[in-house]
Amino acid sequence: MTASLPSGGRAPAGTDGPWVRVSPPQPRKRVDRDLARIDDWLRSYVGSVHPELGRRGPVCPFVPPALSDHAVQFSLRYEIDGLDGALLHRTLEAEIRDFVRVARPVPHSGTSLESRVVALPDTGPEGWRTLDQEYEALKNKAVDSGLMIGQFHPHCDERAVRNPAFRVSVAPLGVLAIRRMAPHDVLFLHDRRNWFGIYDRLFRSYYQRGRIRDPLLRRLHRAGVGRHGLPPVVVQEHEKEE
Repeated sequence: MTASLPSGGRAPAGTDGPWVRVSPPQPRKRVDRDLARIDDWLRSYVGSVHPELGRRGPVCPFVPPALSDHAVQFSLRYEIDGLDGALLHRTLEAEIRDFVRVARPVPHSGTSLESRVVALPDTGPEGWRTLDQEYEALKNKAVDSGLMIGQFHPHCDERAVRNPAFRVSVAPLGVLAIRRMAPHDVLFLHDRRNWFGIYDRLFRSYYQRGRIRDPLLRRLHRAGVGRHGLPPVVVQEHEKEE
């Protein structure tokens, strides 16, 4: 089923509407209501500045350009209430695999706006706890494919990197967000050898060529290289730090 979306999204080939998948089919009124909730959350919170974030810019800097570029896919999974952890895991793992299959290739710039919002409108507090419990195993699958995921829901206790007092991943309903890995993801991948190894393989050249300017990202990458026993980064002569 393809439904209308208030704004954002990308149409499947041969259609004029946004990329929206609903499973199983629902009354149009309910789908439109849930899409409106997601759209409002993306624009008024995720894509906006927040005073408690600990840095300048939107909560997720990718969201505004991704919506403008029609690079966001929306998948609404009404069959998932989260009470069956194995079913939730299989469903979200299938969403990750499907995103890899249908997403546009990474452009020459190396940074992609392509992303997917998997909404779980029928999950409640117990389902949100299940989402938290399954998150790490799902993240392993995603990182292995060069992706990043994030779980969001009303009770989510994930904290902002630059302000641990701020619960950054709160959403009005259960959500799993999927996107391509990006250079700033060293913030979330530096502490695990398997995660960092994949990140380093994809973005080491950015550090060699001096494309990463944020001191925190450079510091975390240097620390990860040393901690996980990887070859030192050889910075091109004209890009060496003073």
